Amino acid sequence: MKILQHLYFSFIIMKIKIQEIAINNFDNISEITATKKRLLSNLIDINSSIFDIIKKFETQANFRSSIKKPGIKVNIKLIRVMPEFTLVHYQQLLLEYIQGIGWDDLQYIGFIHISSDVEIDIIFNRVISSSQAISLRCIGANWRQYKIIEESYEGILESQFLKTAAQSPIVYV
Repeated sequence: MKILQHLYFSFIIMKIKIQEIAINNFDNISEITATKKRLLSNLIDINSSIFDIIKKFETQANFRSSIKKPGIKVNIKLIRVMPEFTLVHYQQLLLEYIQGIGWDDLQYIGFIHISSDVEIDIIFNRVISSSQAISLRCIGANWRQYKIIEESYEGILESQFLKTAAQSPIVYV
């Protein structure tokens, strides 16, 4: 019962905002890196130099050079997150979000900034191959994306709470 009360209380407090925009190039990866930590990536080495990361994105995008906006930037804001999570928890949340929207096979890099709120930026390369690309018609967050984040958040909270409860000493009266 206490787990459910804790989870319910946390959902009342936390607010989620998701914004998606098409981008012309991948230069904003450099700008994002100046203010945010690298969190997660796919089809690139997250520890590479910014120059190499941008080059890899551009190389992939050149498979469909006729596409004017080869990238999608997703900004996720988690406002009033309780309790504080570790980077591993945010990696889990981000991975579950990307898998939930079905873009886990795309080239991407995710960044995070934690202050009183949490801000996550993900840059996706929407070019898959010379014959495939993600349509821009899918841009715009829907209720399903919010639900994926809520469920991931709830799962992390529950595992945290159960882990803490398991480590607490049992007192017999």
